[in-house]
Amino acid sequence: MILVQVINNGILSRLDAEDSDRYLFEQDIRPAINAAITDLVTMLNQAFGEGKLAPENLRELTKVKVWQANSYSRVAFNELQVGHPMWTLLAVYPKPVTNKKAVVPSNQTNNAVSKFRSDVTFIRSLQSAKRLTLEEWNENADNAFMPGNKILQGTLAEYGYLDAADYSSTTYDPGPDKVEWTIRPDISNQFVALAYLKYPDQVETINDLIEFPKSLTDLIIDLSLNKIAYKQGTQDLYVITAQNINRLVSLLR
Repeated sequence: MILVQVINNGILSRLDAEDSDRYLFEQDIRPAINAAITDLVTMLNQAFGEGKLAPENLRELTKVKVWQANSYSRVAFNELQVGHPMWTLLAVYPKPVTNKKAVVPSNQTNNAVSKFRSDVTFIRSLQSAKRLTLEEWNENADNAFMPGNKILQGTLAEYGYLDAADYSSTTYDPGPDKVEWTIRPDISNQFVALAYLKYPDQVETINDLIEFPKSLTDLIIDLSLNKIAYKQGTQDLYVITAQNINRLVSLLR
């Protein structure tokens, strides 16, 4: 992780304003850093899409948590329950080995609701479900040679998961976050682990930590400076930081 203080000092140093009150943390630097974090997420999304960035490079944000699927073999991510928003889904592990056994809660009154199991720890998995599109989902159901089929069961089963979608209706309410992933073959009321990237927290104080590896320190400083330059209309600084950003982003790919 990166200390916000380090980013703050780097910004002031490049502005030659270490002993000046011209740039204030609350008014200038904190908003610039938060905008830089948002921009960096966008840049990294593109790198993920092109298959040029490994998730292990963002280990500070990588989480593996356990859910109990609902009675329809679906799982919803509720950020209020988990405590943070999801950035992107990395993998789905059906029927993982955990430190606890799956037990259907006795107070379960809604079969459409999956349950985040904060009391359960993922240990390992022998399966990783393959991502399927809405079109592939129906075509693969009766094809024993494709993942997510309904024919092979037990140790021969090859799981698939369907892109997230909203299935809610007046008779089906999966909870606050309506979007769910569906897993097949059926794992109703059983454990499933999701590996994902947590969306990085915004900066609140100068004592905070930024949830990116230290190798991205210079990029965050330049992105922040670029925001300050745009705000002030400082053309030279804007051009210089834009050039540095392009150079640093190219190293991610």
